[in-house]
Amino acid sequence: MECFKSLILIDSVFNMKKVILVLAFLLVFLNGNAQTGIGTTSPVNKLQVETTTADPATSGATANGNLRLSGTTGSHVLDFGLSSSSTFSWLQSRSKSAYGTNYNLVLNPNGGSVGIGNTAPSSTLTLGNAVGTIGGELLLNPTSTQYEGGQIIFKRSLVGSTVDWTIDQYGTTSSNARFRIFNGSSENNGLSILENGKIGMGTPSPSTLLHLQNGNTFSGSDNPGLNSVPSIFVYNSNNSSTSAHSTMALRTNGSNGGNPYLSFDIEGVMGYSLGIDNADGDKLKLHNNWNLNNSNIPAITITTDGKIGLGTTSPIRKLHLQTADATSAYIESTSSDNNGMVVLNANTNQSWSNNWHEFMIFQNQGSSLGFIGTTSNGSSILYSSNSDYRLKNDLKNFNGLDLINKIKIYDFAWKANGSRMHGVMAHELQEIVPYSVSGVKDETNADGSMKIQTVDYSKLTPILIKAIQEQDLRLNEQQNQIKLLMKRIEHLETKK
Repeated sequence: MECFKSLILIDSVFNMKKVILVLAFLLVFLNGNAQTGIGTTSPVNKLQVETTTADPATSGATANGNLRLSGTTGSHVLDFGLSSSSTFSWLQSRSKSAYGTNYNLVLNPNGGSVGIGNTAPSSTLTLGNAVGTIGGELLLNPTSTQYEGGQIIFKRSLVGSTVDWTIDQYGTTSSNARFRIFNGSSENNGLSILENGKIGMGTPSPSTLLHLQNGNTFSGSDNPGLNSVPSIFVYNSNNSSTSAHSTMALRTNGSNGGNPYLSFDIEGVMGYSLGIDNADGDKLKLHNNWNLNNSNIPAITITTDGKIGLGTTSPIRKLHLQTADATSAYIESTSSDNNGMVVLNANTNQSWSNNWHEFMIFQNQGSSLGFIGTTSNGSSILYSSNSDYRLKNDLKNFNGLDLINKIKIYDFAWKANGSRMHGVMAHELQEIVPYSVSGVKDETNADGSMKIQTVDYSKLTPILIKAIQEQDLRLNEQQNQIKLLMKRIEHLETKK
């Protein structure tokens, strides 16, 4: 006891609490099997400190907590405590003279891993255990900024990177609240996900489930894989297998679903769409509107059996062109050698004798007018027009020679290149054989250019045949007259 009294006298400069603490540690030292209690007479562990529970104070400097670590210098302390409002325990690094001033708490500043719910952490911080009985969950509450939720910042690498990355939640209203991943100070440099699931890349306000947007331009290359313009680049780098495909799928669910389609749109100017019309026999259509709208006829329709319609949604042949324009098809070649601008090839050696190979058929409202085909042996072209007797009535005779003699034939030169030919003037022939001439003399188009008259010389063939028949008849009559005259001359000469 004299020893203890000496110690108390020596440390009388310390307050009574510290003396009690020193005495407690001495007792533990003297008796290693004893439990020491501060504030309790029935300690359970080697050292048990018991006092009134309290939540960590945010102001003042009075007693708060169960245990404090402090230094002989500095104002910072580390307080330990048990909550009075809940069942949690707490650590707080703060100023010993002003609890509203908080300081940093550092774990393993020299290295080592920290585990929470884990006895063998494998990273700087490991949450939960490997078998899953203790979950590895992390909750980030909002920051003090009014519109900003939890946040994680990834500092850039020591070499190579130039900006930090941020993951957080932000929003001023429920309609624009979003999860963000971005770099630097602009969220346009990353990805945003709205609460309704819409994803924006380059925009914080996506209007669709996936919205890509920026104002960049092509920089030296028009390759989507080498640019920063809004684009989707799907690339399969496997060059050793014919099944190493790259695909993009647009799919709707069943015959009662909607239309899968692509939309091409210049905002406020024009749009096109390409997709499958589910309600119209699953036809593939190209529309000159952005939403596959059937308010007008699509430019191209492909049926499920492979028929292609241009200007019609119901093609009846492999290629069906329908239009109200004056010109339905225009073919132009810029080659110096037009070796077949249109080639019609019957790639078969069968059925030629049956005249089944009509290369071009001409109709008027579904009724045949004629065709361009082949002769029965398939060796030459046949230009055939309707001439069935059942289509004709009021048959009349006419004078072919009179018509032929009225037609003026010229040796003329073309103004375009000076080449010479023999032929008629269309307007002159129109006065004699009007059905062989198309157009009106001196007619012009809306732009003032000539609207050319044309002649179908084949329409003169029946007239020429009739004229030849008439000539033959006259020749026969003349021959008969000559024979009669020759007989008379012979008779007169025999009388001499």
